[in-house]
Amino acid sequence: MPKQIITKATLPKIMRELDRWEGKLTWPLFCERVAKVLGVASISKHTMYLYPAIKARFQQRQKDLREARDALPRDYTLEAATRRIADLEAQVKRLDETNRLLLDQFRRWQYNAFANNVRMELLELDKPLPEVNRSGRRREKITKSKGNRY
Repeated sequence: MPKQIITKATLPKIMRELDRWEGKLTWPLFCERVAKVLGVASISKHTMYLYPAIKARFQQRQKDLREARDALPRDYTLEAATRRIADLEAQVKRLDETNRLLLDQFRRWQYNAFANNVRMELLELDKPLPEVNRSGRRREKITKSKGNRY
């Protein structure tokens, strides 16, 4: 079985590379950069195509770069600021899309729970997470009646 290159951990790195991309964006150039970032020998366009999020974001980024190239001011003193703004706008656009997908998923779960008579108040889904003890020591409980420690 071949090694899986794109995982939940590497997908954000790939998306970040797309957000930061400057200049002409082509599949061979992008695959080459992703291979360097992930520390693998190579990655193919066909592998990237297996992930709809990467494919859609790639196509959107190509379109955004084309539009930005046509709309960029020719004052090069603002070049760094313009590049930073474009990077941030691309990231916001990607995060908005991710947020929209997660909200859709939540609504789907909410409807399916309702349709299957799941009582939300019994599940305690809004219950806070337990505290994390990072000290490495066990917490000691003190009983009020005897004062014994466990």
